[in-house]
Formats: sequence, C-alpha cells, structure tokens
Amino acid sequence: MVQRYGPEVTGGSESLARGVAERLASDTRVTVFTTCARDYVTWRNEFAPGTERLGGVDVARFPVEEERDLTSFNRLSADIFARPASEEEELRWLRSQGPHAPRLVEVLEERKEEFAAILFFTYLYAPTYWGLKVAPERSILVPTAHDEPPLRLSIYQSVFAAPRAFAFCSLPEKQIVEGRFPLAKRPSEVAGIGIEVPEAPDVEGFRIRHDVRGPYVLYAGRIDAGKGCGEMLDHYGRYRRDRRGGAQLLLIGKLAMEPPRVPGVRYVGYVSEAEKMAAMAGARAILCPSLYESLSIVLLEGFALGTPALVNGRSAVLRDHAVRSRAALHYASAEEFVEALDLLVAEDRLRRAMGDNGTRYVREHYRWDVVMAKYRGLIAAVAGGSTTTGSP
Repeated sequence: MVQRYGPEVTGGSESLARGVAERLASDTRVTVFTTCARDYVTWRNEFAPGTERLGGVDVARFPVEEERDLTSFNRLSADIFARPASEEEELRWLRSQGPHAPRLVEVLEERKEEFAAILFFTYLYAPTYWGLKVAPERSILVPTAHDEPPLRLSIYQSVFAAPRAFAFCSLPEKQIVEGRFPLAKRPSEVAGIGIEVPEAPDVEGFRIRHDVRGPYVLYAGRIDAGKGCGEMLDHYGRYRRDRRGGAQLLLIGKLAMEPPRVPGVRYVGYVSEAEKMAAMAGARAILCPSLYESLSIVLLEGFALGTPALVNGRSAVLRDHAVRSRAALHYASAEEFVEALDLLVAEDRLRRAMGDNGTRYVREHYRWDVVMAKYRGLIAAVAGGSTTTGSP
C-alpha cells in the first residue's frame, strides 16, 4: 500500500514502492492498493478509480473523499505540535492531513486472505494507520521516517507496534525510529533503494535546449521552504555576493513557493527524467538542503552519475551519506555553505575524486539485486516462507 502510485508520480517513498513492486512482479503476483490522487498537497482525484495493469503490477485505485485544505491543515498542525493533544485531536489531524480514502482500507480487509504479505510504504498517512490494523502479523512497514514533529504524536505508537517486520531506507532512519519506538526483536533490514542511471546522459543537449552557459549547481525536487529551499536560496545569495561570477543555481521540479528572485538563480521548471539526469550529470554539484530525509534518491542519483554534492549537515541521513561516501561536503551555517560551494565549483581535481567516490558508493550499496534480496527475505519471514503473493 502506498498513498500515490505511477510513473507520473514523483516522491521518494512512491518511487521506492514502484521500484520494489515492479521487481517483485517478476516472479510474484503483486497488487498495489493506492488512491486516485496524483498530488499530495490537495489529494485531488486525478486517476480513474478501479484496477489497471502497470509494469506487471495490478494497481487498484480508490477515490479520496476529501481534498486537503493546506492552509487550515497547517494551522491545525501548528496547534497539535505545540502541545500535548488527545487521541481524538490527533486522529482529526490525521484525517485532515489525508488522504482520506476509507474504501481502500475496506477492500484490503475484504481481500486480505489473498496476500501472503502486505507492505506499507510511509508511516505518516491515514491509509497506513488504518491499514496496518487489517493483518499486522503479515505486514511489513517501510516507514520512510524523518526526525519530524508528526513522529512524536502518540497515534504513531500503534503504527510502529503493529507490523511484523520493517524495511528502512538508511541506518540513521532506523536509529531515529528505534529511539522513539520499541521494535523488540521483530525482523528488520536497512534495505535502501536501487539506483539506476543512464550511461551517457545528454549533457550538451540539456545545455542547448535550456540555454545554460557556464558552470552551474543544481537543486532537483520539490521547490518548497519545507525542503530547506528558503535557507538554501539565502545561503546561495551570500555565495553570489562573496564570489562574484560564481556558478549559477538551476532549480528543476515543481515550484511550491514564491518564485525565487535571487541573482544567479534560474527556475528551469519540471523536466523529464532523462532531462533531469542530463542536468545532474552536467552540474558542478547537487544541492540537498532538506533537514528531513530518510534516504535522498536525488543525492544517490547524482553520486551514480559522478556528481558530488553539498548537503545540509543537520540532517543525520545526509551527513551519514556524506561521511561514508566521501562524495559530499556538508554545512551547518551560511559561512560553511559558501566555502564548501566555492570548493566544489572551483576545484576540478577535488570534484573528480569525490565523483569517483560517489560512483563507487552507489555501486557497492545501492544495487537493486542487493535491495530486493532484503525485501524478499522480509516477505518470507512474515509469510512463513511463501512469497506467491504480495501487496505493497
């Protein structure tokens, strides 16, 4: 089960769910339970309800009954996170967060005996909260958790108490969860994700198509203050003031904040996957400013393409990647951001060495064969050795 699904859907947990589902489908019957939403901000129904076949997977979509009002939800969140709240208040917050798709859970209950194992991607949303109650003894939770305010709500005690097993994206994520919830001796794996990139991205074509001249650094993903983009733009503005003629900053992805008005920053827009890969391969560095990461697929894709990164050192996950890979620098202040970015842009030898380190890091730790062996082991553990069916 996952809140959104399909090749048109962007998002870390959604990409992970699709990657796992399609690879399991090579020898296992897989059904994905999901919603008709494409956009997690509003949960507006954009896909048709019913079942379709995608990538060898049966995808069962259910309508969301209430669109999210982000303004009122943010107001409610500020209140709930600021004080101890009752279970009733927290459940009202959960419903307001969405997606509210009760029929999804009802059908899972009706069909639960069809499935040897049920995988839930992302701890945060209502379908996981209610769905885990259906068959906890055969459930695997893939939390994709961050050290964020919702993780401290009491309703999530039952979410982490329910599943038979866990698959984590990174060791820091597992440590965050273990520090908050007793996992006891239930099976768990740090499974990660498999990373695949093209061998020869069309960097020159990207530059020509978008009239990109000179060196650039890149941010790829949702452009949102909640992703650390506001602070990143402030830090970059200081870099441009201190380093005249420095690299420009390209932003690709969905714009979810006011358009940036910082000299040297250019919003390219939403681009295809192939175009994103070309942009990443041609960058001097990938910028990863988010505090809240359980893995960071973009960072690993950049590494696989030989592009080093500059990451927010206050994120335990990003800092762990930087230290273990030796393919990224991390910062905790504007001054450190400016110094590190200047090094990555100006020092070709350093950048090449870090790029080689990143490629090696992904090759050793983020191959799909390694990842899927861990998922299959967890499925066998909860299914009593049977892996004839599965339901992410």
